[in-house]
Amino acid sequence: MMRLVLLLVVVAGVAAFFTRPDEPKMADAADAVLSDPQNLGQAIEGGVAALAGNRDYTNYYLVSRYIVTVSDEPVVTCWGAFTQVQCSRAADEPEAT
Repeated sequence: MMRLVLLLVVVAGVAAFFTRPDEPKMADAADAVLSDPQNLGQAIEGGVAALAGNRDYTNYYLVSRYIVTVSDEPVVTCWGAFTQVQCSRAADEPEAT
């Protein structure tokens, strides 16, 4: 039984390695979030991020992360694994206390 579990973990790890999203796919997903504002503040923030935002792609071997920042403050954060990308605005995320 333990061998089967170990085999499944190895297969899942190999699949995650070969199917993690690359930088262009992550950038497209982040741009889609930036171009869909929910209010005027997000529209202005999205315009500034599109023109002057810093973009950072990080490869963690099994998953990848893409962050769009303006003035060192994250605007959009995306995580990707198994060809799927999930992005969220910084305002949508709960604040740390």
